[in-house]
Amino acid sequence: LKPCRLKLQIFRKALHFVFDFSNMARGNAREKDRAANLKKQAQAVSAHSTIKAADSTAEIMRQKQLAAEAKKAEMAAQGIVQEKTGPSKAEKKAEAAREMALSGRQATVAQVAAKRAK
Repeated sequence: LKPCRLKLQIFRKALHFVFDFSNMARGNAREKDRAANLKKQAQAVSAHSTIKAADSTAEIMRQKQLAAEAKKAEMAAQGIVQEKTGPSKAEKKAEAAREMALSGRQATVAQVAAKRAK
């Protein structure tokens, strides 16, 4: 053997010693693995999606809003005026924010009292 061929054979043997090529997918097996992987990825994408969850939640809220507007329109058509029963959630949050801003604390008096009661 020529010296360059001998070096090439030694290099190939060393390469096979370092890297085990027997586990590599060849031909049809590679295609099957690729198809199986694509199928798994498609299932993973369709299984649980935060975008789908947000869309379904938004649709539920739209339906509730439409129902509330229909109820208000029906009551207005009958001439019934619904009285406000108390502060809205937005008003409560604004009041809590105002109290915390004025007091310099990170919680309202009611929150602190509720925490102490536990």
